[in-house]
Amino acid sequence: MNISSKLKLIVVLTIFEISITLLAVLEISKGAQFHQLNLLHLKYISQFTGNILALENKIQFDVLDMKRVITDIRQQPIDCIEKIDFINVFVMRQIGTSAVVDICHEDIKQANRALLAVTSFENQQITREQLLSQLKEFENIFTQHSQQFEKPVSDTVSFLMRTMIPFIIIISMFNIVSIGYMSKSISSSIRRAINLLERNSDDKNLSEDIDKHVSGELQTLLLAARERLANEMLVTEVNQRLEKLVEQRTESLTQANAELAQFAYRASHDLKAPLSSSKLLTRFIVEDIQSGLLTSAIEDAQKIHGQMEKLEDLVVSILSLTEIDSLDNNVTEIDVIQMVAEIQQRLSSIIELHNEEITCDIYLENPFVSNKVRIVQILENLISNALKYRDEDKAEKPYVKVSLSEKTDSYQLSVQDNGIGIPLERHDEVFQMFKRFHPKISFGSGLGLAIVKKHVDYLNGTILMQTSELGTLFTTNIPKQVS
Repeated sequence: MNISSKLKLIVVLTIFEISITLLAVLEISKGAQFHQLNLLHLKYISQFTGNILALENKIQFDVLDMKRVITDIRQQPIDCIEKIDFINVFVMRQIGTSAVVDICHEDIKQANRALLAVTSFENQQITREQLLSQLKEFENIFTQHSQQFEKPVSDTVSFLMRTMIPFIIIISMFNIVSIGYMSKSISSSIRRAINLLERNSDDKNLSEDIDKHVSGELQTLLLAARERLANEMLVTEVNQRLEKLVEQRTESLTQANAELAQFAYRASHDLKAPLSSSKLLTRFIVEDIQSGLLTSAIEDAQKIHGQMEKLEDLVVSILSLTEIDSLDNNVTEIDVIQMVAEIQQRLSSIIELHNEEITCDIYLENPFVSNKVRIVQILENLISNALKYRDEDKAEKPYVKVSLSEKTDSYQLSVQDNGIGIPLERHDEVFQMFKRFHPKISFGSGLGLAIVKKHVDYLNGTILMQTSELGTLFTTNIPKQVS
């Protein structure tokens, strides 16, 4: 496979990955639209109930208003059916939530019956009492349908989150491996070309060697170069350029491997930034291939490689956030000192580089019992942030202090550091997703503290932050549980 074919394959893989990612985002967002339609349905049912009360209390009954409300109630299931495409139907049938469609059709049917009853009353074909009895029956049906609608929609969205995100990660990993393999292949072809160009231009066998060992665009390039090389200076210049290109490729791949090795501590852009950049770069690659600018195309392909790594990091963080709901909630006795030691070992590269000190103080009369997995993620995110945002200008040695104390009905777990703190004007954003407060010092997915907050919420606890020029203190109160 020649270089242009490899680059085209990279473009195809990247476009496929972007398409799958966008499809997942669109399908998940459709779930939110279904929830919104159900809220509107409940709103109009409330108005429907108000009209029934007016009829029951023999207050002036507005037939036209009742018809309008019933029409509004009917519109939500109509909109829902219009939004359900063949993908949604297929997924719902596979996971057993296709009852949503039946609920919508039944809701439309009952709304038509309700309109017919109101029309019969308007034409004096039924009495007020008969109309009231029928409307109360319809009210119960509509309310029941709204309640039945919510769970299968939530189950469908949850299924998409659990399946699409891991699928995207697998595609991203496959894409990265494929790009790495093809980049290595391109570099190998370039190295063979360099070995040939290092020979004397008067070598009569050079053309035969080029035909034998090099193919495609590189072969054309070398034959043209041989004809244009008039002396040793030109040969040396071409060699230097090719060697520089290989060095750049090697350096870029080495940097990518280093980033993968420290994947948990790297930052990334949000979903839109890497996707938009990748789309733009794929267009540049196609234009470069069409123009014969293979070197520029290779550089753009390497940039796509980097963007995909950042996207993978962010998706993994998002997956970690979405998996919080499905974690095992079993509680057990926890040794916080041992837990901090294990976290310290995982973060040893940062600690050794800057000589930070991590201490752990325990003040307990009874064992600390809670969900171990959630406590690990809370501590690791807080300690990691404290290490990343140390204050290099302070004379005092950087430190992180972890403490655990026992209250009457809760445990108080705190993490304190003497780092740079968080700007006062952004305190309200601390636990929001995709928020970065010191991107020039360290950057990440912006999900760490959001993950911490969600774990604390699942433990029915609270978390408070105090920050100043002296550092930052996160204090978590976790209710006591029985193992």
